[in-house]
Order: sequence, then C-alpha cells, then structure tokens
Amino acid sequence: MSEAERELAALEQALQEEFSRDTRFTSTAGDFKTSDEVRQLIMSKSNRGRVPLTRTDFVVTENPARVEWEREVRNFLRELRPGTRYRGHKVNAPMVFEWVTGKTIKQIQEEEKVDTTMTRGGQATGSANMHLRHINVILKEYFGEPRKTTILGRPVGKAYDVPKGFRTERRKPMCLTLWPEYDDGVLDL
Repeated sequence: MSEAERELAALEQALQEEFSRDTRFTSTAGDFKTSDEVRQLIMSKSNRGRVPLTRTDFVVTENPARVEWEREVRNFLRELRPGTRYRGHKVNAPMVFEWVTGKTIKQIQEEEKVDTTMTRGGQATGSANMHLRHINVILKEYFGEPRKTTILGRPVGKAYDVPKGFRTERRKPMCLTLWPEYDDGVLDL
C-alpha cells in the first residue's frame, strides 16, 4: 500500500470513529410541545370556517365597479317576471342602468351637454359610457352575443335574450369576488 493510500485509510478511520452512529449529539433546542398542547389549540372540524380561496386563478384583483354592477344586474334580472308562455325577455344595458340609477341616458346627455353626433366609442352617452360597458360585459357573459332588435318599437343595437325560466340563483356570478356569497346562498337575497 502506498503512502497516499495509508493516509487516506487513516483519515477515513478517524472520520468513521468521530461520526459513528453510536455517538449522541446534544441539542440546544428546548423541550418540544406535547401533542396535548397542540390539541388544545385545534378547533374541531365542525367549528372551522371554509378554507380560503387560494388557487392562483382566484387570487386576482377585479374591477370593483364591475363587481357592483354585476350585483345590480342580478337584482334587475331577479325582478323580471318569469317569461311568457313561449318567450323570455329582451334586455339591454341602458335598461339596467336607468332602472338602477333612476336617470335616463338622455338626462345625462343634457346635464353634461354631450355632443350626440359623436357616436364613436360610446361618446354620446357621456359619463354613463363606462357603466354601460360593464353592464354589457356582464350581460354578454350571461346570455351570449347580443343582437339588433326593436323593443317597444324602438331600434336597439345590443339586446340580449333572457331565456324563459332564467333564474339568477342558478347562475354562478362572473366576478370571482362574488363566488363566496353565491356559494353561501346570500348573493341573491
């Protein structure tokens, strides 16, 4: 055996003796808590609340205006009478806006002195434009693509068909912020 091999064998022997399995190391940690202490802290499963929403697709920041408008759209839809014998309802965003606020689009145009010839991008509706956009997004999510139609003899650009028998209690909200209320059954009260 060469000199290098002897030194290596001696080093291995010294390390094995120093770190043998029989050697006990003393811990600087204090006494650990017993399971009785932990059991006193833990509530029973029946007393615990619901687990919080932690999935990454739930942890989003939503537009608070859209959340509030979804509440109001659901209130509006809940107030509709059940559909007639063969058909449901036709609704549009200005109907919801005017019902909720008590102001007509025409009143807003007159108050704000809006140029009604500027129809591009909703400019003719003035400050109601943002609110109408939120309502349209929600109605589109609930009922699909809008269509042109007439309501009470007036032409309507974006009308949504509410099917006969539609109930908001059966439709999960679009905004994730409202899901816990929906799941608890308190959203549509």
